[in-house]
Amino acid sequence: MIVTFTLLRYPARGWYPAFANMGRWVMRPFQAEGLQFQKMMGCGRNFGLIPDLSAYVFLGVWADEQAARLFFESDRWRTLCKSTKEVGTLYMNPLRSHGAWDGQNPFDVASPSRSTGFPVAVLTRATLRLAALPDFWRHIPQARQRLKAHADDLLLAIGVGEKPFTQQCTVSVWKDEKTIDQFAYRQSGHKEVVRLTRERRWYSEELFARFAVVGSEGTFSGKPLLPETVL
Repeated sequence: MIVTFTLLRYPARGWYPAFANMGRWVMRPFQAEGLQFQKMMGCGRNFGLIPDLSAYVFLGVWADEQAARLFFESDRWRTLCKSTKEVGTLYMNPLRSHGAWDGQNPFDVASPSRSTGFPVAVLTRATLRLAALPDFWRHIPQARQRLKAHADDLLLAIGVGEKPFTQQCTVSVWKDEKTIDQFAYRQSGHKEVVRLTRERRWYSEELFARFAVVGSEGTFSGKPLLPETVL
């Protein structure tokens, strides 16, 4: 299995074709050999409530890397990318995953493993309970500041979502698993948020996954998606 995470950036005034592409995908999701799971999602500005109408994300789960690359050479994908300013893709191998996304775990692996020398991506996805929305979004600025405190170890971080406000997903890429463990298990602020999610039952569905980032190509925000030195 290979997982691709593609960021598509459109010109500042190109929000209409970007939004139209999202609508076309909703009406007719991609069909490709080896494509096992897919999502097209919008981006939020700085993990916040304000949408970034110039940026979208396509996530795909594939039988193998060849299937992914064949699709990225297809006419339909090239048509979608035609109006973009830049495109960047991460290629990732699942290490561990638990929870559900639309009732299934698309990244399920036979046994959990650890990365061996590759950067590590962390994906969290949740459907929020309506009653929990004010409480959840009130804590987002604090979570954003905690990520900034680890800027030296954090290679990429982006907040995306399927539906505004209620279905949220974050992807962050770290230098290695050691730095993730330090953030997740030793950083008191992060542990506090995890505790709150359980106590206050913010989510009706949630998924957490880690991946080894085995490849990166293209750009986003005017620079390589990941520094060449880390791969």
